[in-house]
Amino acid sequence: MSRGILTAIIAALALLAFSVPALAKEGAVTKFDSLPTDWHAGQTYALGYTIKMDGVEPYKADRTEIIANTIDGKTNLVFPGVADGAPGHYVAQINFPAVGTWHWKVIQGSYFAPFDLGTISVLPALPTSGGTAPSAPLTDAFAGAIPFLGAGAVAIALILARTQRRRLMRTA
Repeated sequence: MSRGILTAIIAALALLAFSVPALAKEGAVTKFDSLPTDWHAGQTYALGYTIKMDGVEPYKADRTEIIANTIDGKTNLVFPGVADGAPGHYVAQINFPAVGTWHWKVIQGSYFAPFDLGTISVLPALPTSGGTAPSAPLTDAFAGAIPFLGAGAVAIALILARTQRRRLMRTA
């Protein structure tokens, strides 16, 4: 086996080793069954979600809850998750009391880090009660690996170019 091919194989294996932790995303992720497209103050939403260890295997947490804070930090809401059906699946009853921007996260038990959900905007209350519509998932499991894959491709290209240059110098 030529030295260049061996170097390329080692570089590819190194790339793979560095990209695996990026896909783990702190060991656990939370996936919602569905989310409303609009959030309204004073309306209660039953949010079903599953905690998955390494993004794959359902994880039965010792405790789980959704925490929401106003941006100014003056209001802190806690919505406990109740086990529902399959292992690792929970339902929390969410109700935002006021209009505004809220930052929220899911507590995924005492072992894993909280799963940050970012911010949402809560609209004024509806005059009549309405249903909720599902929206797209909040996270993409492979989005964190893209920078690693790009860096690995550049590294492999540089190694192959260097190997080719050495071969040309030897034959000249």
